[in-house]
Amino acid sequence: MGTFVIGFDLGKEYSQICCWNEKSKEPVSVAVEPGTEKYRIPTETTEAFLKKAMRLLKPYGKIHEAAAVVFCVEQADEQTAAELRRAAMQMIGIPESRIFVQSREESFCAYVLHQPREIWRHQSVLFTCEGGELRSAVLNVNGRTIPAMARAEKEEKWQTGLGNYTNGEKDLALSGIARDIFGGRPVSSVFLVGEGFDGKWYEESLKILCSAGKRVFAGNNLFAKGACYRAMEELKNPEERSYVFLGEDKIPYNVGIRTPGTGKDSLYTLLNAGTSWYEAKAQCEAMLLDEPVLEFILKPMQGNMTLKESLELTGIPERPSRTTRLRIFVEFEGVEKLRIEVRDLGFGELFPSSDMVWNETVDLSQEGGARVWEQ
Repeated sequence: MGTFVIGFDLGKEYSQICCWNEKSKEPVSVAVEPGTEKYRIPTETTEAFLKKAMRLLKPYGKIHEAAAVVFCVEQADEQTAAELRRAAMQMIGIPESRIFVQSREESFCAYVLHQPREIWRHQSVLFTCEGGELRSAVLNVNGRTIPAMARAEKEEKWQTGLGNYTNGEKDLALSGIARDIFGGRPVSSVFLVGEGFDGKWYEESLKILCSAGKRVFAGNNLFAKGACYRAMEELKNPEERSYVFLGEDKIPYNVGIRTPGTGKDSLYTLLNAGTSWYEAKAQCEAMLLDEPVLEFILKPMQGNMTLKESLELTGIPERPSRTTRLRIFVEFEGVEKLRIEVRDLGFGELFPSSDMVWNETVDLSQEGGARVWEQ
């Protein structure tokens, strides 16, 4: 089977599905009833939704063979990600390594950055209206870097509950937020998402939204399509990806280990910037040369200050060069907290493992203990 990926948008009231296969060559919204444009599925439990998804996706591909599955949720966090991965593994039978969870801001980013460049040449603004709430965010993209770096900007004053507002009051609330966001910033595009925008209640706001040549788009499948685009990005090698989204839960560093004997300044990359900290885990095996010291290098996506952390393997048995295998495991325990674990594996029957383990936690905050040096 050719490439098949799936994007889910799990909303509070309604959810949607998009997929991509070799036939479509682009994200396709999956209808609740074939031949219709009814894409909204009432949100129940995750299990009930996945059962429906398995049935609805049958004409497009085998869901358990999907190369990547991305869940988009209002706010991604460690607990939500763990629950969704567990449900997907149990019900779909897909391995954890192919399951990803992201926020709606990240889905917005993925969608926008797969549109023509003029759409995101300046800033893009998202307005979401669902469940009586109006939420807003601004996408900032630095297209001068490779890959492009993107951030979502949000402010409390850009979010409001519409409650029992009349249409006129809702129009006034939207226009006020739009004026505040547009003031003093270049905006290329505006996106209106959510069933709350159904109807003609924002006619006055639309004049502001469309001012100064801004392109305005309205629809309800942006988040699911963005999840699908993210799924396609996951099939690429990290160095081939077109952008990095630096959200609040994302690690801002590429984490690598220096590899002596393979050329000057050679590094083996363990983790890539832009990964959610609760998904940032990696391990590898390495041979120890002469010095019982491992050097970890953390290169930021922005700025030129690189962090260097050395871990001394105190007490490791003395052995000839390249006769000590090490298992190295790294994971983040928070955006600014990296945990390193190194285990002595020995070298076969010649040099049995000592079962020694070294652990170190690196605080990457300004008060942390990692050494910093300018590259």
